[in-house]
Amino acid sequence: MPPRLSPRLSLRPIGHRGSLYLKTQAVETNSVCFFCSLSTRSDVEPRRRSRRKSQNPRRFTSTVLAAAAAVAEHPAAAANPRKELETVLLDLQKHAANYVNLSRLQLALNGLRQQPGNESIRVAILGLTNSAGSSQTAKQLLKLLLADPLKSEEEWEKEVDGHDLTQPMIIRVGADLAQELGSVSITKGSLLHEVNVSSATLNGHNLELLLMETNPFVSAQGALAPFEDSVLVPTVEIPTSSTGRHTPITTPVHKALIVTDGILGAASVVSMPTLGSQNVITAAVNLPDYKPKDATPLPFTPIDIGTASIGLGLIRRNLNDAIEFEHLWFQSNMPRLVEWLKADILTLSDNTTKPPVKELIGSLLRNTSAAVQNEEARHLNSSLSTTSSTPLKTLQNSLDDWAESAHTELQEQLDLAFSSRRWRKLGWWKLFWRVDDVGMLTNDILSQKFLPVSERSAIFLSGRMKEAGIALGPSLNPEAQTRATDENGGERELSDTKASTLTEAVPWPVNIPATRRYLQTETIPALQALAQKLMLQTLSTSGLTTALSVLVYYSTLTTTLYEAGAVAALGIVWSMRRMQRQWETARKFWEGEVREEGRKAVRGAEGAMSEALSPERTKGERAESEKELNRVKELVERAQEILGKLK
Repeated sequence: MPPRLSPRLSLRPIGHRGSLYLKTQAVETNSVCFFCSLSTRSDVEPRRRSRRKSQNPRRFTSTVLAAAAAVAEHPAAAANPRKELETVLLDLQKHAANYVNLSRLQLALNGLRQQPGNESIRVAILGLTNSAGSSQTAKQLLKLLLADPLKSEEEWEKEVDGHDLTQPMIIRVGADLAQELGSVSITKGSLLHEVNVSSATLNGHNLELLLMETNPFVSAQGALAPFEDSVLVPTVEIPTSSTGRHTPITTPVHKALIVTDGILGAASVVSMPTLGSQNVITAAVNLPDYKPKDATPLPFTPIDIGTASIGLGLIRRNLNDAIEFEHLWFQSNMPRLVEWLKADILTLSDNTTKPPVKELIGSLLRNTSAAVQNEEARHLNSSLSTTSSTPLKTLQNSLDDWAESAHTELQEQLDLAFSSRRWRKLGWWKLFWRVDDVGMLTNDILSQKFLPVSERSAIFLSGRMKEAGIALGPSLNPEAQTRATDENGGERELSDTKASTLTEAVPWPVNIPATRRYLQTETIPALQALAQKLMLQTLSTSGLTTALSVLVYYSTLTTTLYEAGAVAALGIVWSMRRMQRQWETARKFWEGEVREEGRKAVRGAEGAMSEALSPERTKGERAESEKELNRVKELVERAQEILGKLK
């Protein structure tokens, strides 16, 4: 199974005392690495986990009482809004993991644990992959933002130029950092490239940048919260071994700059949802031929990378060209991006929290509140299910009909599959020329004959249940899972998190696709290996007995050709018989396993939907969920109140 990320840095709901909670120093003069301050598990999209009924009725004690107890234990927290806000956010992390983005929440906690006014600010520069020149544009833009025009080209600029953005790069800005090129270790056997840069205007402000490629944010589909989370929590893939396997890690940031190139890139940016403020997320499009004459508002900043690079080269060659450099620099529209980068990140001497930290917390609370409101709306629809056009009795009858048709389909389709010409191609005597086709033919049988209609019908029935206000608990989508084996030979569970294809929780039973995936990944490789093993054994035995017969014939004068041929024939017949017996037994066993696993999948899906239709379960879950929602709402309101007092 793929690596089960403990409590992706892909922050899924995690425990309260994992490595995430290592306290940072109260005063940090150097910026904290993107990854060192985070755990090893993340979740870009917060998922609703299956709720277990609490055996302790005090679990849902009022949050107000809990907060009062916390204040009584820690009087200093009540006098310090920063510490009090940290305590409330920790409670939110503990009790609202279903509704809050835990990755961004941990970034907010890290900011509150740092010295006020000296928090580390993380900025992502994301080059879209839908344009051929976006990666190069992103690298050139980074160089222009940080380069010192009074110095010749530095070593870090060459390093950025030669870097492949399929792997992310971390840029740490600070005068006290050693100007060495190297790598920062994330997990055992994995490396991420890190570059330290000294900038005359940005040193001492605890600025960190993440340079990487990303897919266009088409998964947002116009929704603001998913778009914001996908941009501000980019996913990094860390190599975990020399075999090419990768572990997805999320890296939350405070601000993000989306960089693209040309008309196609501009079209991608225009189609994205717009935020109320561009101080957090903004976009830059390299349009060399576009020179706007008026201040027409655009959803992105048009820039000219080529013009800015020419100007930088002029002043580096000759300081007398400073006026020409200034002219080209403003013509390229780069000052707007420099102002955006420097806005609100400067270290404050009056112990005032940096605005990006406060904006992060505010955005986190707003998204959590919206998630709670959506859940309350779902509960309202569920409470009105008695007046729905699809009552429980009708749904139960539909479930019974589905189960009957699924069992019928399983029997009939598998009978057709195992009597078909495709299955007969795998007869024992045909393995000599079809041994490499075992995996392909059996995969085709499972893909086309293993309950395809019942799977679609189950999804449709789940949709009818959701329409009636009865939603199934989220299930892990098996299509988004991968299997990997660690270096020690053990199996780990891993969520495959390529951009916009993170492991998704789907609101329908996944017993059928999960069983099909199990058969394809576990039983078919074993069947293929057995076929190759039997083929090798048969050919080896036949070859050895034939060689023995030839040796006997030539080494003795009394052995006739017929006697030597009998020895060879005996070995060939015996090896063929053994191959036939073992292969036919394996085929019958696989047929039976497919049928039995299919029956289990149908019964599992039927049981999941039947349990969801149980009136007692629905009422109990509703009451428990309402208590949980009330607790989360109290925490969010309290956090918003404290955030207003935070200076």
